[in-house]
Amino acid sequence: MFLLMFALVIGLLFGSFANVVIYRLPNKKSIIKPPSACPVCGKRLTVIELVPIFSWVFLGGKCRWCKVKISARYPTVELLCGLLYASMVYFSPTFSAIPLCVLAFLLLVVSFIDWDTQEIYDGVLLVGAVVGVAWVAFGRFLPELFPHAPAWYNALLGVIAGAVPLLFFDRVALLVWKKDGFGYGDVKLMAMAGIFLGWQLTLGAFVFGVLSSFPLAVYYMIKRRLSSPAKLHDAKHASECASFDDDFNGYFAFGPFLCIGALCALWFGETIFHALYFNW
Repeated sequence: MFLLMFALVIGLLFGSFANVVIYRLPNKKSIIKPPSACPVCGKRLTVIELVPIFSWVFLGGKCRWCKVKISARYPTVELLCGLLYASMVYFSPTFSAIPLCVLAFLLLVVSFIDWDTQEIYDGVLLVGAVVGVAWVAFGRFLPELFPHAPAWYNALLGVIAGAVPLLFFDRVALLVWKKDGFGYGDVKLMAMAGIFLGWQLTLGAFVFGVLSSFPLAVYYMIKRRLSSPAKLHDAKHASECASFDDDFNGYFAFGPFLCIGALCALWFGETIFHALYFNW
């Protein structure tokens, strides 16, 4: 319980940093400096305003100085990061929890940035790849301290299992529909996750990712169907449908669902595979 609570607190703190990365990286700003400030009035935030979750609740969800409303997404990201860190410690209460927490942090950052911009930044994935390779290396020479680390050949196969299927489906989509099926950021994301997961769990991550994205895909299909020209009865409805087509453009961010799939595969993949194996 002490480890879980400690991981939760550390995760909340890193969740605050995750908010900085999510906001600044797409805006081409340094994630290190200047110190955090209100994006509206520019007032530098004090220590009391930087306490994860508590500050947002204490200030009533508003800036202390200009009273502009602060999005509830900030404490949500902090809470998610805290829970993810605690879950990684619960999953592996060893030194392996450190690289797994790094993975959780990066997947959280990737999810929100991709949802906002439909972009996945190579620098974020490179950090994950370096940490993943280091974890595999430490697991090879210090297995008692770093359990759950995949063998080097399994990590390599995980990279292949993460990248090749998406590249294959992208090529098929390009041939059939004359447009990309997946962004290359998704390909690199799954290659990075494959280092941590190994090939079996990486394939499982695809399954979990597709299942988690299914409701949103159905929603977009219905929405596009309703926005077809045959359904346009007035100028206002036509304008709304045109706006939807411009925003959607046949794509939605798949990265967040791949991140969900990777986490689900890490937590539940082996249990499910073993259950299926023994049932067969």
